[in-house]
Amino acid sequence: MRRVPVLGLAGLAAVAMTVTGCEKPAPGITVFSGTSSIRSEALCWAFDSDQLTPGECADEILRGQTTQGIQTLPAVPGNTVGISVDPVVAESGWNIVIGGQSLSESPLTTNYFRFTLPLQLGSQALPLQIVSGQDTKIRGVWIVGLEPEAA
Repeated sequence: MRRVPVLGLAGLAAVAMTVTGCEKPAPGITVFSGTSSIRSEALCWAFDSDQLTPGECADEILRGQTTQGIQTLPAVPGNTVGISVDPVVAESGWNIVIGGQSLSESPLTTNYFRFTLPLQLGSQALPLQIVSGQDTKIRGVWIVGLEPEAA
């Protein structure tokens, strides 16, 4: 019978904890258009409650005061943009805000939504905000810049 040294197991456990980390990953979304897609974790997420507390990063992000962690996706005006969210986001309800306007009258509770990108994008990336939560209770925020691309 072969024995594994105790130090070897302890070292392996320490490496496994270091690699996996102690933090839970924030829920994610996937945004796609044409043949391009990106997967993004929440820029802010309330792990232990149904809403972010005042002063957390959501205020700065939603007002456009920070661009840290924001990814861009090439998108052709007039084409379809699809958004897929993790189940916990769908359960919390979520809204899509583009150009300052919400794309739905009430929070979505499905895992998938698609829309046609406006034809008049301009030359700058258009911020696409995904906001998880109901009413004024914001639980999480994602922002993706839709980068105009010629057809």
